[in-house]
Amino acid sequence: MNLPEQWTTGTVSTNGIELQYYRTGSGEPIVIAHGMYDNGRRWVPLGSALADDYEVITYDARGHGRSGAPDTGYDMGSRVADLVGLVDELNLADPVLLGHSMGAATVAWTAANSHRPRGVVLADPARFHESPDISMADAREMTRERLREAKARSIEERIEDYDDAVHGMDHVRRLAAATDECSPHIAKLAQEHTPVKDAFDEITCPTLVLRRDADVADRATDLDAADRLRDGRLVHIPNAGHYVFRDEYDAASAELRVFLQR
Repeated sequence: MNLPEQWTTGTVSTNGIELQYYRTGSGEPIVIAHGMYDNGRRWVPLGSALADDYEVITYDARGHGRSGAPDTGYDMGSRVADLVGLVDELNLADPVLLGHSMGAATVAWTAANSHRPRGVVLADPARFHESPDISMADAREMTRERLREAKARSIEERIEDYDDAVHGMDHVRRLAAATDECSPHIAKLAQEHTPVKDAFDEITCPTLVLRRDADVADRATDLDAADRLRDGRLVHIPNAGHYVFRDEYDAASAELRVFLQR
């Protein structure tokens, strides 16, 4: 799918893999990591909106989009090394790191272990509190089945799953086509790793956690986790599901803007 003309694209070689990235804007850098089944082009609307004030770099995680899809390297340590390598290869000084779902988990552990970003934004992190209550073998088979089912449907059929009211049909087509560029190897992402909340003890930079809407009990559990952050704020986005920037774009992007302007 084509990018708007204000965007450029390229690749970096890092951690034994070619990573595709997308870039727009100027100013302090923001690096954005997508979730499972997506790619870096998911962030075109948000990146374009931020481009007047920030340099925005998104990328395709290994096994996704136009990046390499090796047999190995889907563990958390490799995902962190990929992101750190991208930042280093592009000579980005103290970027803000933003991630959604799988990408949010990657960002959190990057901030905790290997890199000290200027700030961190976590949009509904995967495995926030604990691993899913299924075996890793079952989780991998569910991933493979989801990919098979998605790729068996036409793009037009997949488009019907999306609401184009906010960002238009060009972007809906990007979202609908994303699974076509996913390797079956992404099923290997179903691996045991420490819950994201455990990274919070080691994250020292300002951190914003954007969570889906939730009932009182779940909000309390989320707030307890966020209390482990030294300089953090947790916001539940009303009416949002897992895709907070897609479900409630205005509310989520407003919270992001406030955080970035601190």
